[in-house]
Amino acid sequence: MTKFTSIMALGMVLFCGQAPAAETIPSEKLYPCDGDNYMRFAVDAPPLMPMPQKVDWKGKALAFKEASVSLAATGKQADSEQMKLIVKELGEYLKSHHIADGTGKEALAIDFSIADKDLPGVPADRQDEAYLLSIADGKVTVTARSTKGLYYGYQTLKQLIVRRNGVTTVPVCSITDYPDYAIRGFMNDVGRNYLPIDLIHKEIDAMARAKMNVYHFHFTEGEGWRLESKIFPQLNDAKHFTRFPGKYYTQQEFKDLVEYCRLRNITVVPEMDMPGHSAAFRRAMGITKMEDPRATEALEKLIAELASLVPADKMPYIHIGTDEARGPEVVSKATVTRYFAAVEKAGRKAIRWQPGIHPDAQYKPVEQLWMGRQARHAWPSSGAEYIDSQENYTNHLDPFEAAMTYFFRRPCPYQGAKGLGGFVCSFPDLPMTDSANHLTQNPNLVSIAAGGEGLWNGVLKFTEPRRTTGKVAPMADEYFSYFSNLPLQGDPALEKFARFEDRLVALRDRFSWKEPFNYVRQSNIPWKIVGPFPHGGKTDTSFSPEEMLKTGKVETAYTAPDGGKFSVHKEIYTGATIIFKHYCDFPTLFNKGKMGAHPGVNTTYYATTYIYSPKEQDVPFWISGQTWPTSDWRNGPVSVPGKWFHADTKFWVNGKEIAPPVWKTPNQGVSHVDHNYQYREPTMIRLNKGWNHVLVKAPNNKSARRWMFTFVPVQPVEGADYMNVREYPGLKFSVNPQ
Repeated sequence: MTKFTSIMALGMVLFCGQAPAAETIPSEKLYPCDGDNYMRFAVDAPPLMPMPQKVDWKGKALAFKEASVSLAATGKQADSEQMKLIVKELGEYLKSHHIADGTGKEALAIDFSIADKDLPGVPADRQDEAYLLSIADGKVTVTARSTKGLYYGYQTLKQLIVRRNGVTTVPVCSITDYPDYAIRGFMNDVGRNYLPIDLIHKEIDAMARAKMNVYHFHFTEGEGWRLESKIFPQLNDAKHFTRFPGKYYTQQEFKDLVEYCRLRNITVVPEMDMPGHSAAFRRAMGITKMEDPRATEALEKLIAELASLVPADKMPYIHIGTDEARGPEVVSKATVTRYFAAVEKAGRKAIRWQPGIHPDAQYKPVEQLWMGRQARHAWPSSGAEYIDSQENYTNHLDPFEAAMTYFFRRPCPYQGAKGLGGFVCSFPDLPMTDSANHLTQNPNLVSIAAGGEGLWNGVLKFTEPRRTTGKVAPMADEYFSYFSNLPLQGDPALEKFARFEDRLVALRDRFSWKEPFNYVRQSNIPWKIVGPFPHGGKTDTSFSPEEMLKTGKVETAYTAPDGGKFSVHKEIYTGATIIFKHYCDFPTLFNKGKMGAHPGVNTTYYATTYIYSPKEQDVPFWISGQTWPTSDWRNGPVSVPGKWFHADTKFWVNGKEIAPPVWKTPNQGVSHVDHNYQYREPTMIRLNKGWNHVLVKAPNNKSARRWMFTFVPVQPVEGADYMNVREYPGLKFSVNPQ
């Protein structure tokens, strides 16, 4: 394949590409734009994510076969290495879309330039990452105040370029764009379970598409110290690791990772989590208590060593944990203060977890919130700068729930403190059998896409007039119940989510078709709910509507064994996953939307819907009575033989019960193997031609911390590197097929 050539003159760099060689993978395969989801969008208004702050579509698109790319960028705001990356990646992208080098009549002129004054329509504190993009008269113009803005404009331009039916186009439009929050991050715990650099790059690339700008590198845990130390090499000795022994990142790998991120507008924040989570450190150093002066002296040296690897302008923050210190990890406030003094001495800004151990008042680290907001002590300190990570842990979230949680969650709700932004966090505490499980068993890519949009341009802002008091109330957000359940059918909030979801699945098909992006459309799946019926602890109890519901007949009310009347809910619920009670005590539609409230224990719900199939066929389904967190097994017995879930969840289609999987690790809860639907083989179900009735029985018991079910047809993607899926074609859903 012919490489791009470059000509440099007078501050202008011209980059021209040649047509792709015959063996090049066609863009229709690399970036498919002809699937059902993408065809919902016209080429004159293609899907964008995160959605820019302001887009003015002009109603037409320009077809082009040739392009020239120019960058006029000089001065202190121009990063030459980042500019080279923009040109390299854009050049490869144009080649894959069959665009040749040229300046002829049908050529598209793409111009990137840095403005010498503030961009109009952009807040003063967002100028550094903002950009203006204009497409008209055969020319694309991207203007920014820095190369950061140019990079974000380039990411948007990639989504604007569409190749469909052999023709490559860009829409005529104008865009003004900037982020809502200065910090938009993703955190991955690579201390407990090692993640190779190439897989970290997959997450970084997804962050770049989502315009996220901070990668939180959590490299120490009780299971291993995973960054090379040359002053204390014993930290990296395999005998001191309890998982992935000897797997760590060399100092050069770390430097390379910082640069890989920097070129993509992402700042690496390394976390040396102390004094808690320090078992590996104590084993290696031969220290029993973290209050030992030798421990503190070693940590001061390790902080200095870490800072020496990357200059402060490229790595301005160091995270010092301070959370969950217990037993031999408990230290005095004076000892913790020495950690923060060492960070400041190294010329860095410190971050710590909140709740966590506070340093002396002279040090004012950024606080990162990690517990649910229902715990008052998890709120930020008065006047503190803070990063919001509450309700954001992918290891706790069902994949379908993840999209709604990030869409409806409004970051930084606390008054009296300065919210800088938020992080999507992944803390898969349980041991892994394969590093790739970071991506396959946690909805990280879905969460990065949805979380990135919420931090760049959240649809539901605190200024929205729907709020009755006009005041931010962290414990009374009216969107709380949508953290766990989609809005009811007919709610305008569901329409907003559906429009977002259309963009999410379209861009999934285009940019993540080979990746474990475990999500399909769910806003079109309705459910009628009956109950709850009290079962007194006997989860296998059958109630009067069960046999009738198996036939598809839904009455308006039912009588329980004790004579009580139970009505069919008037509301029509929505989603591939329905959650009655959340693992993290998030609000649901079934506990009146209150944080920490619980619906009734020892009760049973029934749910029913219909699926239309255009023919008789076997269809793969994701089915589950539970989504187990990848952080712990605190939800009762695991993988009980002959059951979907120990609380006796059951599924019927057309009156025939669907058998649960034959579990690969029955009665075991160590590493995840086939416990959750998104990484086990789908269940095949025969659908009749026409309407097929679905019935779900979902009991609850005292040991079930999460009460839920999942039921959705999926189509595995051929050629994907992981279990990736799309919507199964031709199916329709209704609670009333008449």
